[in-house]
Amino acid sequence: MADKKSIVRYDDVLPLTLQIATAICGKGFFSRNLILRDTEGFITVVLREEIDPIIKDQLATHLTKSLGIYATSPPVVTPDDIFDSSLTDETLDKFEFVVCPNGYQDYVRYIERRIVGSDWVRDIQQPIHGAPKVVVFSSLKGGVGRSTALSVSAVHLARKGKSVLAIDLDLEAPGIGGMFLEKKNLPAYGALDFYVEFGRTAINEEFMDDMRRVALTDKSGGSFTIVPATGFTSQRSPQNVLGKISRAYLEVVDTDGQSISFLDKTRELIRQLCKNQKYDVIFVDARAGLNESTAATIQGLGADVLFFGVDTPQTWDGYTYFLAHLARHKTEAVSLEDWRYKLKVVHAKALGSEESMKQFRDRSWELFSSYLYDELEGEEAAEGLTEAFGFDLDDSTAPHYAWPILISENFFEYNPLDENGLQNTEEFVLPVFGEFLEQLCERLGY
Repeated sequence: MADKKSIVRYDDVLPLTLQIATAICGKGFFSRNLILRDTEGFITVVLREEIDPIIKDQLATHLTKSLGIYATSPPVVTPDDIFDSSLTDETLDKFEFVVCPNGYQDYVRYIERRIVGSDWVRDIQQPIHGAPKVVVFSSLKGGVGRSTALSVSAVHLARKGKSVLAIDLDLEAPGIGGMFLEKKNLPAYGALDFYVEFGRTAINEEFMDDMRRVALTDKSGGSFTIVPATGFTSQRSPQNVLGKISRAYLEVVDTDGQSISFLDKTRELIRQLCKNQKYDVIFVDARAGLNESTAATIQGLGADVLFFGVDTPQTWDGYTYFLAHLARHKTEAVSLEDWRYKLKVVHAKALGSEESMKQFRDRSWELFSSYLYDELEGEEAAEGLTEAFGFDLDDSTAPHYAWPILISENFFEYNPLDENGLQNTEEFVLPVFGEFLEQLCERLGY
């Protein structure tokens, strides 16, 4: 049991709860029952089975004593006690792998509720009906060449005859719109305006058309269309942009009283953009970092997700937090439809040497093996996991096996609007992005 003189912090709560419940109720207790963490981070043990009243009282007493402020009152309940029938539905459970202070470890059934960042605890979403394949360009830090890679890829595919739509969802640090569209050519509105107006004013076909602008057409018949983060109206009234951003992430309530989150609005944004226009692929420039809005792009679109990173401790620390969270969703994997197949690491600003590539790959494999790849032993311990999902270190099809983009001073200040247009020629692009573009096109079937 916990030392009563020690202060229990947030990270201590699940391990202590498992340790206490195992000591009093036996191993496997949370294969049948549930830990609920509420919006304030407090813990309740939800019983789905009948247990001896004396045992129940012992469990409640020890939880209250050991968890302190983090134990609800009472800390042990049934769904009926708190009038929440949803807690009887096992299909809503996540499985959290927990290591106790005494070394015992096990999976627990776990539900987490949040006010901020609630989209993170939703299931991995399926692809959007009526939309083409979506590819999310994501990174934990800025400055890794994510937006440049998206732009180069879009131009490359347009020149192969494909119709590409790129959406800038890095609302706080707009990028791709300014790369390709001069201020006088910006559409009236951007993605930011969609989020603000959604649920408040009419979102019609005219509004959606006023959010996009064709940046490039090619003789092959291909095109590159951009929905910038901010449009001309934001340029005209820049004093309103911060106010818009603060409201873009707010949930709205529909006519049935249901909350519509940032994730829901993002899916609707793509549906509306595809309603009267046909695209071969959609690229999404995601916000950097672990912000709550990032869940919309990583978990909410049923998309292929490219994780950009450079070989620094900050990259691996950040992706450790990210993949440890995503590991909670392993039970949602379904055979070859497994969402983990859609993940891919990109080695940005790579030096190009064999040793550099190997070092990055080794670290990436170690991270994925720790959190997202399955081991038979762990799979058996957690109910609901599918067939083992794992890869060898040198398996080029694996999520951890990075696509490289080589470092080059030619792209330190990428400007596709440069009058010479050199940065969009194959002579400049292929030595740096060649393997990345080849792999991306292969994944897309082009």
